[in-house]
Amino acid sequence: MRPIVPTLTACLTALPVSGLAEEFTLIAPPTAVTAYAQGAIVTRTTTFDLPAGTHTLRFEDMDPDTTPQGIDISVSGASILSRSWDQAPDTPYQAPRTPEWLAAKAALDAATEALAERDDAIALALAKGQAAQDQIGFLNGITLPDDGATNVDVLRAIGQLIASDGTAARGAMRAAEAEARALKQGRDDLAFAVRTAQAALDAVTPTNNAPATLTLNVAVPEATTSTVTVKYAVEDVYWQPVYSAYLENDDTLRIERGALISQRSNEDWSDVDMTLSTVSLFQRTQPGTLWPRRRRIEDPQQQKLELSRLRSQSDFAAGMSAEPEMEAPVIVEEATAYADFSGIGVSYALPAPVTLSADNDSVQIALDTITFDATLSARAIPLLEETAYREVSFENTSPEILLPGEAFIYVDGQPVGVTQLGTLPPNAETEMFFGPIEGLRLTRTVLDRNEGDRGIISRSNEQREDIRLEIENLTGKEWQVALRDSVPFSEQEDLEITWRATPAPNVEAVDDRRGILEWTFDISPGQTKVIGLETTISWPDGMVLR
Repeated sequence: MRPIVPTLTACLTALPVSGLAEEFTLIAPPTAVTAYAQGAIVTRTTTFDLPAGTHTLRFEDMDPDTTPQGIDISVSGASILSRSWDQAPDTPYQAPRTPEWLAAKAALDAATEALAERDDAIALALAKGQAAQDQIGFLNGITLPDDGATNVDVLRAIGQLIASDGTAARGAMRAAEAEARALKQGRDDLAFAVRTAQAALDAVTPTNNAPATLTLNVAVPEATTSTVTVKYAVEDVYWQPVYSAYLENDDTLRIERGALISQRSNEDWSDVDMTLSTVSLFQRTQPGTLWPRRRRIEDPQQQKLELSRLRSQSDFAAGMSAEPEMEAPVIVEEATAYADFSGIGVSYALPAPVTLSADNDSVQIALDTITFDATLSARAIPLLEETAYREVSFENTSPEILLPGEAFIYVDGQPVGVTQLGTLPPNAETEMFFGPIEGLRLTRTVLDRNEGDRGIISRSNEQREDIRLEIENLTGKEWQVALRDSVPFSEQEDLEITWRATPAPNVEAVDDRRGILEWTFDISPGQTKVIGLETTISWPDGMVLR
């Protein structure tokens, strides 16, 4: 697909008399795009000399999927009298002859002519060789009469003719073949020049994807240099942030920010000023409707009678279970409405123009690099893993919010994997994980588990478990470790749960999650830390533990 050329030249087809109605066919390529989480606002701009009078302005390369009612148009120095939209014009589209287009077309014509001249020269050389070959054939075809009347002088003359002319013809044929070979050696370069010139012409030819035509009738009180600006919404545009996070020297986190942009509209964007916004262009613009809530109470006995009557009238209710026990009185809510609240968006203006053709799946744009001071530690969960993981804590000391997105992570320049970075406002703290630490080995061993079904004093309503947690440091450095495990908890008085840990955990409800324990400690190279955890669960006879 050929990209639209970012030129502000207007191709004008006008009557020669000033002040009369004229028709202008305008080139207004996209010059700016604001891309949202979904959708975009495209801005087209062109500037040209507009004489006084009433005129018609035509944009013949509009996206036919554009909603015409949503097009915002401004024409400086003129008033818009009317506008029309032709989604499938009958007249054929012709690319405007801009100076860039004319120069590219001239270059293509010159390259094509040079290739044609070379082909003509090759054909002429081959023709010379064919003529010499034909002459040789003629000489070889000369025959003597068989009546025996030919004398020796005639024979000698014929022989000399064949020898001399045949030699000259063969020399001419060889020379022609050599000339043709020499001419063919440079032909590939000329053919490549033609292809290059054609590509250059395509690059400056506005795309025609079954374009619609936007027509404006304007009134111009006096001659002016006018600027026309057209803005409209495009749906099939998406962008998302992407990151590359580098952990360096165990204390520095370098994050390279980027944006992955995709568009599948019917137009190309070439060197447009791109702005990225976190707002969804096609999101809801008003809150939901809050409905009145009517509440009522009912006599449970009366409701019982009504339910019995309905069941007796229903064929399929014959096999249903007995009526449920009901508590008096019953309160009924008829309707509940929920509102969807949207946050405040953030916009980013990209530092350099962006080119994105309609047939490209996506393009990734590099934004900037932010560096943070980092604190490295290890997160260990023996219940789930056999190794600990690098945990990097940092504060967003930059003035900008970090948006949620995919992050490719590296440790000392080596790729580790992919993770997700959550929303991080300025001055907020978070942590990221940078893969396993193979030298921090974890073991979780069940030393004893009694479910009440063994031994003469076992109880069927009691469960005991004795666990040993171990972490061994096989690396060559000291690590600060946060080791986590869990114990069950109960919200029923009859279900009693007790536990004991040696040593005691530093936190008994991590992130306010009941039963999640955490021990924090330093572990030196070659050292092994051991934690004991005993749990007892008891419940009344006749009950089942779930």
